Amino acid sequence: MVVLAFAGTCGLALDGRAAEALRLDEAVARALDASPLLAAEAAALRAADSRAAREALSTPLTIGGELENFAGTGALSGTRLAETTFRVGKRIELGGKQAARRALGQTHVLRQRNTAALARADVIALTSLRFIQVLADQARLAAAKERTAFASKARNEVARWVQAGRNPDSDLAAADITLADAELSEEHAAHELLASRQTLAASWGGVEVDFAEVAGDLEGPTTLPNFDSLAARLAHTPGQRAHALEAEELSAQRALAHAMRRPDVDLSLGVRRLQGLDDQGLVMSVSVPLGSKVRSTLAVAEADALLAASAARADAARSERHQELFEVFQELNHAAVEQAALSSRMLPRARQALTLSQQGFEQGRFTFLALSQAQRTLFDLRVRQIQAAALLRSRLIQIERLTTSTTDITP
Repeated sequence: MVVLAFAGTCGLALDGRAAEALRLDEAVARALDASPLLAAEAAALRAADSRAAREALSTPLTIGGELENFAGTGALSGTRLAETTFRVGKRIELGGKQAARRALGQTHVLRQRNTAALARADVIALTSLRFIQVLADQARLAAAKERTAFASKARNEVARWVQAGRNPDSDLAAADITLADAELSEEHAAHELLASRQTLAASWGGVEVDFAEVAGDLEGPTTLPNFDSLAARLAHTPGQRAHALEAEELSAQRALAHAMRRPDVDLSLGVRRLQGLDDQGLVMSVSVPLGSKVRSTLAVAEADALLAASAARADAARSERHQELFEVFQELNHAAVEQAALSSRMLPRARQALTLSQQGFEQGRFTFLALSQAQRTLFDLRVRQIQAAALLRSRLIQIERLTTSTTDITP
């Protein structure tokens, strides 16, 4: 899983108590422990184990009895000439059907284990993406508060200049509008943060948010992976393994269908009591169904067709997964370029422009509109930088989800 550089713990009030900031690994651990989806997959795996064990059993013994020639008319009235038979029977499977059923049951178990691994990877990725969203919303709220503080300070300064007669009343109106806009942006960022925090808590089934804030370095340095090495990992993902396991299951079904060519033998052995003769005798019956070969041939043909369809779907999925990885990788590179440009070139220049505008306004050389524009440019770029950093880390998580192997996510 993508590893973030986490910040240290911080003390914030939560229900009157000091609470530690939530880290990504803690959020993921909570989601894995409490996810209803993973609980459902675990139960389905237990069901698959039980079904496989049941299907591997040999055919059961059967017992039965018959009572003939009783309660009739004439000489057959009553039970004087009755014949009573007790039988024990069993179906004898030929052609290796039991072994074929056992192999088929194991493929069911393996497929369910892989499905559980896929679900686990989904929970990890979803929780990580939600964590990044909270981290970004925290940064956006901090930037919005900084913008509001700056706008408030500028408004007070403009009010003094207007009162002194240096600036027109229109500057004060513009400063009031700028402050109101900053306050609205801060309110919007605050409720966006509330929503993303609630969404993150839902990852582990939480109805209420039980953490103060999340901790992590959203904008720290990141090493970009190599595309060829990522593409090479696609062959070992749970998604690709799902297609291989589907083919194994269909092959096991085909083997079982082929084993059905040899018909089973129903054999029973019993004891018959002849009441009229006061004697007993052994009875035995044997039966073999007809038409097994035709049914087996049709079942094998069905399995062959399903195998061909499965192989085609696997090829299509492999191509689509490679294309998806390429697309996300391009977005990752773009986000990295954008973040670097914002951090190293655009934001430093915007800060410089704001400083010069502030100095010029104080000296009476610049209008308030020039100062306001410089301030808006800086904070717009700051929000853009946060978005680029969040996108960069989100795409890293998506790439990790696309290329993770089964062994990486097996508990």
